[in-house]
Amino acid sequence: MKYINFVKETIVGMDAATLEVLKKALLGEYISFSVISDEEVTKEELAEKLCDYFEKLEIKTQKTFDKQIETYIKDVDSIVESRIKKTPQQKKNDPTPVVIPRARKYYDKAIGIKTRRSISTRNLIDYSRVMFCLYTEIMKNQYREIDDLDFSVSCLHPDSIIESMKNEQDTVVVKFKKPRFDIKALYSSDTCTFIIAIILLYKIVDDIVEGEYYHE
Repeated sequence: MKYINFVKETIVGMDAATLEVLKKALLGEYISFSVISDEEVTKEELAEKLCDYFEKLEIKTQKTFDKQIETYIKDVDSIVESRIKKTPQQKKNDPTPVVIPRARKYYDKAIGIKTRRSISTRNLIDYSRVMFCLYTEIMKNQYREIDDLDFSVSCLHPDSIIESMKNEQDTVVVKFKKPRFDIKALYSSDTCTFIIAIILLYKIVDDIVEGEYYHE
């Protein structure tokens, strides 16, 4: 995937109201303009600035945009997978069908997208919608294991999701508390994950505004 296509397919057609909240989420903390005020930034200028960011990120990290997308997918999976209830094992000599938890069904659907050889922007949007709906349910359940979810886009609150991601702890480090994501450096894979997540979250919300409804 080319970052130019990703930006075009997510931002260029975005509704004006959605664009304004996206700008508030990105400008200042992740993207900045030296001369133009945040209020004056147009859709085209934001898209151009994001392309500049992804281009510079490639140079600094020596990782292609495809690799950054792979990292994003793994990062989101890392805060969801362990909190999804597993499918019970079939008991020996018990003909009763095993009931797969609804959350597990949706998670498996998302993982099916993750394992594709080639991932499009639409695939990314679909993956992110499932995973962030699951993550929202996890948040509501005090970060404990879940077996169900609300799959409506109305349950997604991008600011709350991003803030929760910032507070995630590294599960590998038990003795010392360490943030799961280090977003202090602007040109890093972790920061890129947050920028991609923000763009996709608002794109998902915008698709409902534009009438592109999802079905279960």
